[in-house]
Amino acid sequence: MGGGRIDLQTGEVWPQAALDYVEEVAEADPEDDDDGRWLEVFCEGSRQGYRDMEFFIGSLKDARLADRLERVIQGRGAFRRFKNDVAGSPDLLGRWYGFSDDRQRGRARAWLAGEGFAPSPPEPHPAS
Repeated sequence: MGGGRIDLQTGEVWPQAALDYVEEVAEADPEDDDDGRWLEVFCEGSRQGYRDMEFFIGSLKDARLADRLERVIQGRGAFRRFKNDVAGSPDLLGRWYGFSDDRQRGRARAWLAGEGFAPSPPEPHPAS
């Protein structure tokens, strides 16, 4: 299960599981019906995450490590095996998380731009 929505008034991100929980235990919030308040986010599956692993492996300079990781991501359970393997090296795990986070943020920014959203310039700090 994935997806969710973004509250365009507050910037909060609501995963679908949280929305389902709130729906079960709370009364409906009248503001939830405001079509201009929410941006629906749909789950696109794991394909891009798998491509991230492939690109990360392709960026490694250690050919033996790259070969091993290429074998690790074959077949079912690839994500779990990959994470378990890179977790054996804190340096490699940190590099993977940085790489993966950067790619995910890039996809999120591209998706938001496609939805018509652009970053706002930061508010100027008051002079001290």
